[in-house]
Amino acid sequence: MSTNRRVSDLSFFKVFPTKKLSLLLCGAILLSGCAGNNIVKVEPSVKQLHDLNDLDRDGVIEAREKCANTVLGATIDNYGCGKVSTYIVPLKVDIKFAHNSYILPPSAFPVIQQLAEMLEEKQDLKVFIEGHTSKVGSAKQNQILSENRAKAVVSVLVKDFNISPDRVSSIGHGFERLADTRDTATAHETNRRIMAELSKTVSVNDMVWTIYTVDQVQ
Repeated sequence: MSTNRRVSDLSFFKVFPTKKLSLLLCGAILLSGCAGNNIVKVEPSVKQLHDLNDLDRDGVIEAREKCANTVLGATIDNYGCGKVSTYIVPLKVDIKFAHNSYILPPSAFPVIQQLAEMLEEKQDLKVFIEGHTSKVGSAKQNQILSENRAKAVVSVLVKDFNISPDRVSSIGHGFERLADTRDTATAHETNRRIMAELSKTVSVNDMVWTIYTVDQVQ
């Protein structure tokens, strides 16, 4: 009886691995069948056509950026560029005219030469020539006279000193802007004059308002 029990025990150990293997195979088949019903398709990656980075942190992506390295906190347009302004600096040009004349006196040429040299040195400058008259005679006559005085200076700048015409413009004010309002010979001589305004277009960092703006102004 002892011998039969050992044989039975050995049979049990031989059969058990086979059953275990069968169970594992059945489980694998069931799992593979379930997995086959839920196949996940991986979509191909989308190619990025534009640079969506904002390297200078101004709120404008690089694909649209036209002005790199904008000052942080500045007011900008849709292309990341700051505000553009024109500075105008009045410049007194000491050119005096004889009564009722727009002929430039000899003393005017050295003055115009200095102005031309300044324009030549700074190519980003433009000049606006203003002609003025004294309050003697009719308004219409003095208006024409003031325009001719301004044009006379422009002519010398362009023809004699080769300043580009697009950098020089002129206007006549007649006696609307008197430097000396007295009715004297000295006042009339002072008013028969030329003025010039130098202008330059520059980029200005117009800053966005913040809660600290008031403190910065004070």
